[in-house]
Amino acid sequence: YVYGGSIPTDYLKEHAKDIIDAADIYEVVNLKLEAEAMFVVSTSMAIDNIVELLLYSHGKNCALLKEAVVDFIVENGADILQQVSLHDVPVALFADLLAAVTRGKQGTDESDESDDELSTMRVSDLRKKLHEKGLDIDGSRKAMIALLKASS
Repeated sequence: YVYGGSIPTDYLKEHAKDIIDAADIYEVVNLKLEAEAMFVVSTSMAIDNIVELLLYSHGKNCALLKEAVVDFIVENGADILQQVSLHDVPVALFADLLAAVTRGKQGTDESDESDDELSTMRVSDLRKKLHEKGLDIDGSRKAMIALLKASS
């Protein structure tokens, strides 16, 4: 992969989490992002695994996965509050939760780059804007927003 090869889709789907782990250790950003995208679409989110996925996404700095998990939490908030303990969730994740709730209430306009719009913009849109500007597309939501603000 590093030297221009590719990974078959079936293999990537089956081993996405392991590939994320290895790509994170060896800082192979494009591979990590590709595996993360596959992990998001191939992983079933449920109330019984949501905290594990949230902590994993936070620990591996997988912003796209974290956003998908947070969206699931927002959509299933009542059930999660009744059935899941959130005591192990780091306080830093609550900004992502609040961004998802705000985004759900007001929507976002991808063309606007005000501070308010950037803070609620989807990760894929933040990455697209960073890519258009030739900036690093890996990192937390906070880091991506800071890069976009600094480049304006």
